[in-house]
Amino acid sequence: MTVYSIFEKPQGKVAKDRAARFAAPVAVPEKFSWLAAFLPPMFALLNGLWLVLVFWIALVLGLAYVSRVIGDDAATALYLLVAVFMGFEAPAFRRDALVAGGYVWRGDMVAGTDDLALRDYLLGTAARGQ
Repeated sequence: MTVYSIFEKPQGKVAKDRAARFAAPVAVPEKFSWLAAFLPPMFALLNGLWLVLVFWIALVLGLAYVSRVIGDDAATALYLLVAVFMGFEAPAFRRDALVAGGYVWRGDMVAGTDDLALRDYLLGTAARGQ
């Protein structure tokens, strides 16, 4: 079981934004992201995290430049350290991007998959009459 953070766009913002009129809630899993650890640029592109992508490119270019001074082994170790950090911090990057996009945190759900977490959230919302 995984904890999922549920984010939803408020109705006032949804009505103003025609493209997001039918914005569905989003479930962000609170777990290590293997995609973010192994392929950080792909993770950033798939989730629209442009600042993370720019950071990653700058980091790789900086490590390539600094590797002449600190050595290839140290540069590789630093690269792997940052890649593991990216895997652990991937949910935080996604949450911050959703909040910046106008989404509001609505709560946490424990479920086996993101679909089940969203279903449980929507059923709870319907039961409360919201």
